[in-house]
Amino acid sequence: MIISGSALTSYKHKLMLARQEPPKNLVDQFKSNGYIKVPNALSNETAELITQHITKQKQWNLVFDHNGQHQDLNNLEVEQWNSKQKQDLQSIIYQQAAQGFQYHYETIPLYDIYHDNLLPDHFFNHIMEFLNQDATLSYFRQLLSAPHISFADGQITRFRQGHFLNRHNDDVDSKNRIAAFVINLTKEWRVDWGGALHLLDSNQNITKSFAPSFNEINIFKIPVDHYVGYVSPFAAQDRISITGWLRSGKNPKNKR
Repeated sequence: MIISGSALTSYKHKLMLARQEPPKNLVDQFKSNGYIKVPNALSNETAELITQHITKQKQWNLVFDHNGQHQDLNNLEVEQWNSKQKQDLQSIIYQQAAQGFQYHYETIPLYDIYHDNLLPDHFFNHIMEFLNQDATLSYFRQLLSAPHISFADGQITRFRQGHFLNRHNDDVDSKNRIAAFVINLTKEWRVDWGGALHLLDSNQNITKSFAPSFNEINIFKIPVDHYVGYVSPFAAQDRISITGWLRSGKNPKNKR
């Protein structure tokens, strides 16, 4: 499914990180733990500008897994379904979630939008360019002590009431994923609304949790089991973030 949107190229501020180099204490923490939280990671102008454009987006892909096949639905169309149709979809999603891997949330596929030229001149293309500019990749290479990082991919995600992402480890053959990142863009959140990112050890115990926040990047090595907790029906906000992977090797979609 192709996300629709109007061209939004008119902006004055260059997207950038808040710092050119990571502090040594963060580098050391990542070496020791395999995960890190980077507070105030983007410049204030960048965080606000990206958030503003995400807020303007009306159509999202509502995604879930059905018997091993990724499914995309138009969220605006689903909102027009009757109660029985919505309940039937929820039942299908929850039945699989009870037995194994499942996910249910909304996304904007930045990587595909940019490399497949799905929304020419749209602001979302600038986000992918920002993630892959020399300054950004250099920062991540230093932070993770991983000079072999060659590119980043990503998507915008929106977790609303009833959304979740079951346990998995992000290790996919041929993807060459070094680490996963979450750029948090949620301004108001209560921890009892759920939606936290949980990292697990080999015994499936939670070793670290990252609550939704604003202008903070969470990064962790791959592979490690993790999940995004169920967002409570009484959550009053949406969990917004840019999620993706820092990868090595040649970008298979790089045609530019």
